[in-house]
Amino acid sequence: MNVVMQEEQHYRQLQHLEAAINACALSMNIDAAECIMSLNGQMAAALQLSAAVVSGKNIHDTLHPADPSQWERIWQDLRNGISVKEQLCFLTDITTLVWLEAAISPVTDASGTIEQYILFGLDITARKISELRVMEDEQYFRQILENLPIGLQQFSPEGISVEMNSRQRKIWGAEHAFLTRPDYNWLNDPFYRLNGLAKMFEDVRLTGKTLKREILLNYAEKHYGDISRLFPVYYEATVFPVTDRQSRMSNFFLILDDITEKKVAEISLQKSERLLDNIIENLPIGYIQFDNFGFIRRINQTQRFFFNSPHPAARRHFNVMNDELATMFELDQLFLQALDQNRALRVEKKIDFSRDERWTTVGREVYLDLTVFPVVEPVDKEMIVVALVNDITDKKLQELENRKNQQFLLQTGEIGKIGGWELDIDTRQVRWSIETYKIHDCEPEGHIDFEQAMSFFTGEPRQQLEMMVEQCILSGKSFDAQLPIITRSGSAKKIRTIGQPGYTNGKLVRIFGVVQDVTEQLEIREALTRNTELMRLFFDTVDMGYAAMEKDGKLNFLNQKAEKMIGEKVEMGSNIFEVFPRLSGTVFYARLQECIQQHVSQSFGIYFPKPDKWYDFLLTPMQDGGISVFMRDITESRKMQKDLRKANDQLSNLNKNLINQNKQLEEFAHITSHNLRAPIANLRALMQMHNEATSIQEKDLYLGMLHEVIKKIDETLNDLVEVVQIRKDLNVEKEKLLFADRLQKVRDILLVDIETSSIRITYDFEQAPAIEYPRVYLDSILQNFITNAIRYRSPEKTPELHLHSWRQNGNIILTVEDNGIGIDMERFGNKLFGFRKTFHRNKDAKGIGLFITKTQVEAMGGSIKAESRLGEGTKFIITFRPE
Repeated sequence: MNVVMQEEQHYRQLQHLEAAINACALSMNIDAAECIMSLNGQMAAALQLSAAVVSGKNIHDTLHPADPSQWERIWQDLRNGISVKEQLCFLTDITTLVWLEAAISPVTDASGTIEQYILFGLDITARKISELRVMEDEQYFRQILENLPIGLQQFSPEGISVEMNSRQRKIWGAEHAFLTRPDYNWLNDPFYRLNGLAKMFEDVRLTGKTLKREILLNYAEKHYGDISRLFPVYYEATVFPVTDRQSRMSNFFLILDDITEKKVAEISLQKSERLLDNIIENLPIGYIQFDNFGFIRRINQTQRFFFNSPHPAARRHFNVMNDELATMFELDQLFLQALDQNRALRVEKKIDFSRDERWTTVGREVYLDLTVFPVVEPVDKEMIVVALVNDITDKKLQELENRKNQQFLLQTGEIGKIGGWELDIDTRQVRWSIETYKIHDCEPEGHIDFEQAMSFFTGEPRQQLEMMVEQCILSGKSFDAQLPIITRSGSAKKIRTIGQPGYTNGKLVRIFGVVQDVTEQLEIREALTRNTELMRLFFDTVDMGYAAMEKDGKLNFLNQKAEKMIGEKVEMGSNIFEVFPRLSGTVFYARLQECIQQHVSQSFGIYFPKPDKWYDFLLTPMQDGGISVFMRDITESRKMQKDLRKANDQLSNLNKNLINQNKQLEEFAHITSHNLRAPIANLRALMQMHNEATSIQEKDLYLGMLHEVIKKIDETLNDLVEVVQIRKDLNVEKEKLLFADRLQKVRDILLVDIETSSIRITYDFEQAPAIEYPRVYLDSILQNFITNAIRYRSPEKTPELHLHSWRQNGNIILTVEDNGIGIDMERFGNKLFGFRKTFHRNKDAKGIGLFITKTQVEAMGGSIKAESRLGEGTKFIITFRPE
């Protein structure tokens, strides 16, 4: 009973084992005749066979092994009773492979005869295909590496060569230790330590980073007939590490790329460049190289010596396209023309280097022979421009001097009406130049005798000239006299004749000299004398000091008021710094130099401590090169202002900054010239008519008219005196101001006007919230714009005013835009900021606000402009420039 139960239990265990095997493995039973007895579902699915179809068929006719010789060997072992465990590959169709990890065992009976064969296996097709792909890839990449045109070599971390490709073996050569000594460690080889290759390997091993360097690897021989020469062989060496899964450096690789040809060409190019650089540097003419943007890339020593340029490291960047001096003399256009036309240009340029000393200390006017041409740089393929500079100043100046000398006699004779003459003592013949004939209204006739020459003089002048000629002949005394003549055409002229003796071997043989028509000069001198007296009469009536002087301070004219300020009678020709010594040590001399150099009027005030006096000065350049000096004693006005400041500092400071503006004194010369020109012309005309009048009644009439003109001049001067009270504040203090704070301050001051007009004021100061500026100036500017927006608001709109500030090119821009009645810019645009200019019939308009605003802005180096249309409002744009 127990035996039966044990057999049943054993049978159930076998069933369970069979089920487990069928669930995870492939199985097949083959009888002794090698026919398939059975196969489980896993095997049928893997081999794409049906159990019903293949049962009873010979296995050799059913399965199609990929390797028939392997399959035959396996069955030979099985027939001999030997179990087999191998990987088998079967073809399910022409192209599809199935791989099995199979174990096939023969099963024998008690007598040892084979009854059947049992095959168990696992489907390893996916794994096997992956392994085959890896093997194929490895073989593929090995072929690639083997055939690379660069050398590749693998090393262990200790520096022992593991493997290398054919190119690397060729680089080392068959006799190299890498190929003949398996234990060779090249890191200790002195040669590779010397050329740096061993150090590269050690650095990569230390840092784990890839390194690339150019290495002189060895020397090779070249044979030229019977001559052998060694030449260096250069390689670009790259060493990089390879890490394992634990990120440890397990192998190192060396790549060698032959760059000998490139390196030799590079060295040859460097030699050529050094030779070219040496040639350029030692050219006898200047050499300047520009890139295609206009920046200087190099200049040679000749050019550096000519420009007296500093060392390149200390030299400022220079761009021919935006440099003021280059633009002034059109060097930028020459640069562009050479690039655009792609051809060489040769020009002569006269350049005044005293106009700009930022990058050269030549400091004088020079003539240059410039050859400018474009070149394509062979390496970068960029277009560059080369300028060859030859200083031809001395040659050019000599040519100009020769030309001037050739034209001098003709020009001086014609312009100065100066002619030459010569008297031969022996023959008494006279020779005249062409201009001398013109002075005497004669056609050139060749030589004339002494009597003919003297016939143009009559009476006493002739006797005087004959006596001077006789004295010159007898004693060799020169003469210089002004005498009247009657020309051939009957015109009366005055001439200046100069004569001096001419000797040959100590003997007087001739008298020669010049003759000049001074008729017009004498007339001008007489008119000038009359005008001077007239000017003195006029300026003595002006309640203001006036002086006319030369650039060096030499006085040509002073009115009585000026002499009173100086405190003494002044001789004409005296120097203003000598007769008015209190000017020494003041700003007068500096402002005088600015007036001379910039040819711009200069207005300023000076306080003299010793007499406790304040004077206003206005220096104005005149067309003849002289300087007009206007002086006014403003001591009382200053003292009054001081008293007013004590009473109310804030209001006084505001008024002072509003009225003491730079533009007023600068415009004074223009206003004076404009308002006095016509009265003075009338005064001159009336004086002439008075002098030409024949009756007393007519003279009295002209005197009365003269009185009225002088009265009008006095009224005009009084008006101008009021204008000149608006002076510059040279020491105006600036501080950091917030636009929003100052706008609120002005709004508080104009609270009543703002509330009454219902004006809406908005602003955006985010981009430029603050500015360094005089507080009173900024308050005044803002107040004027708000007042104008209220005064000139449109009755049809709710008045609005918007202020916006931002930064642009280092400046601060402020725009003030209203929606008022606007301005006709075509009619009044050029007069908008004028003095006492109004453009609307507003009873409150005085034409002074915008004039003051413009003066305040320009006094601090800024500018202001306006955009407007009738009925559409006005926009003011103010540019505040930093110091």
